[in-house]
Amino acid sequence: MRSAAQLIYNVTGQTLPLRVPQGRPTSATFEVFRNYASDDGAAEFTGTASVDSVNTTVNAASGASQADPQKVSLASTTGIVLGRKYLLSESSLREWVEPIEIRATYIRVRHPLLNDYTTSATFVSTWLSAAVTNAFIQDLGKLSDLSDLAPDYRVRWTILVGGTTIVAHSYFDVLRAEQRHSVDIDDVNERAPGLRDSLPKEYQAEEGRPLVDAAYRAVRAHFFAINFDVNALRDNEALDELIILRALRILAEGGWHPKAIDAGSYILQTTTNYDRFFETHFSVVLKHQTQFQLGNALATQAVDSVPAKFWRK
Repeated sequence: MRSAAQLIYNVTGQTLPLRVPQGRPTSATFEVFRNYASDDGAAEFTGTASVDSVNTTVNAASGASQADPQKVSLASTTGIVLGRKYLLSESSLREWVEPIEIRATYIRVRHPLLNDYTTSATFVSTWLSAAVTNAFIQDLGKLSDLSDLAPDYRVRWTILVGGTTIVAHSYFDVLRAEQRHSVDIDDVNERAPGLRDSLPKEYQAEEGRPLVDAAYRAVRAHFFAINFDVNALRDNEALDELIILRALRILAEGGWHPKAIDAGSYILQTTTNYDRFFETHFSVVLKHQTQFQLGNALATQAVDSVPAKFWRK
């Protein structure tokens, strides 16, 4: 899932990422525009993108017929990042894999491999990164308006893959600070005792991090539905509670449930708990302070300034 990137104002050394699904790029350039501007207009800044360094080979038979179908033996694991997708291929075989464990000579991936691979197979990254200029990120006038859900900036990528030129777009905002949550699997386990010891296999290696991440993405998407940017929220406690409730709902929809409750009842219970909390705190009346960008100033909207019965941006 690709979402808008979030850059932090006045922090230098940041980059903009892009995963290229067509394959490993040979080269790429980029241009950054205001999202309302034409690609033919004046760019905010431009440059040559960097291709991620991971480009190695399989050095022992790996795949579906091996004792551990999640293990991929590699000539080098240098530069590989947990949670990032990589392309594993040989001849006509091709699949995306996500490392959940990295060792000196092999990795383990989230799901069992679909195919068998020999030492002729390659394991490559298809990620690009674009360096953000200091002049841009240190300009107060580049801050995004959090009252508008549309990302303020667009990146136009021109990419060469296997002799074919591809044009792609990605999007980003510039924020004073990104809204972050502090939820981990222990917080979810407190609402569902025994969960941690009975996590679905694909969540065990990272102690439920992908579950919490999925819950956060779902909560962000729900905020979008009411025209609200989660980064404008100034209340971590409410956000954390929503993420916990959404994680429980995701688990229920995937088939997990306490022994004392049947699956159907648990889906209904977790759905109702999440929906009621969201409606009470956000979609009927906004009960939490928010902040938004107004020109170069940071404005705060207090709770008592919100209409009594309904809220929109």
